[in-house]
Amino acid sequence: MVKRSAELLPVIEEIANIGCYETDMKTGTWIGTDNFIKLFGLEKKPRYSVEEFQALVHPDDFQWVMEYFSECLKNKIDFNCQYRCIKSSGEIIYVNSRSRIYYNSDGSPERVIGVKQDITASKQNEIKLHQLNENNKRKNEVLSMVAHDLNAPLNRLSGLAKIFQEGLETKYSELIALHEQICVSAKTIIAELIEIAELEDESYKLEKEHQDINKIILQSISTFKLNAEEKGVDIVTDFTARCEATFCASKIARVINNLLSNALKFSPENKNINIATLKNDKSVFIIIRDQGIGISREHLPFIFEKFSKKLRRPGTKGEQSTGLGLSIVKQIVDLHNGEIQVTSQENEGTTITIELPIFGNEI
Repeated sequence: MVKRSAELLPVIEEIANIGCYETDMKTGTWIGTDNFIKLFGLEKKPRYSVEEFQALVHPDDFQWVMEYFSECLKNKIDFNCQYRCIKSSGEIIYVNSRSRIYYNSDGSPERVIGVKQDITASKQNEIKLHQLNENNKRKNEVLSMVAHDLNAPLNRLSGLAKIFQEGLETKYSELIALHEQICVSAKTIIAELIEIAELEDESYKLEKEHQDINKIILQSISTFKLNAEEKGVDIVTDFTARCEATFCASKIARVINNLLSNALKFSPENKNINIATLKNDKSVFIIIRDQGIGISREHLPFIFEKFSKKLRRPGTKGEQSTGLGLSIVKQIVDLHNGEIQVTSQENEGTTITIELPIFGNEI
């Protein structure tokens, strides 16, 4: 069994990209396994000096690593940290270093047995991810700033359009009305860009309360009552009583508004939109089903993408879309630790099911 373990150790070390070592604290020398020597590209020797061991640590990390090791000696705890090392070739690598210190009966350190794992690849990925997050954060800051800066002049243009519209001839009045419509569309895009930047901000926190989801849905339905009547669309509800959960009312209202807006936009005249709520011991469910033009199977994977060209199409009466609504819906549901599912068939309609945890925890 001992022989078998000795045979397995080099294989395990190679697979895990690790090397083991043992330091004699009395003589200040150490030995390493073949994979340890290979890991750092060292010349093979019977024993190595403590100076050779310390030389492996990157100069910029050396002081704090030594200070941490001294703390481990003082408090008699295991050494466990990540830092940079330099191979004999000059290549810099990241290691995860773990070791245990053994003591004599008088309390003095006798030996150290440890392992170092090359984690360079995962560390570089971590650094890249951090850089991407920082770039995304800066992008959102610029986006938010530009959106705010554009909002003010658009408001002034919209106000001027209303002033000019009064008393003008019909043909000019129609042009001004078109100008006003364009301003409203631009302001909608800006508002949604600002909201996306807000939702993607890592510091953003939802203000949640335990409340009835049915109440929020009814408020949203009242907002779209006139739009539905103009299209001859009936919004039919089937609520489960006391469908309560912990959520941010304004953001879930935003979700319902976006989904209702889409359902109306892509519904032909004289059709129904059905909204139901359900609940179980852990979750509440919002189900919105329309009888609209539907989404093709090849386009379904892209429905939550921002500005997806595949899904930016006019409604059944030419209503325009920013291409941001469903992206906002997905982000809000994710922030609530919820889930969203979409099923659709062309020319038959779309069903969207949202699941929210009752107490705001993960489902």
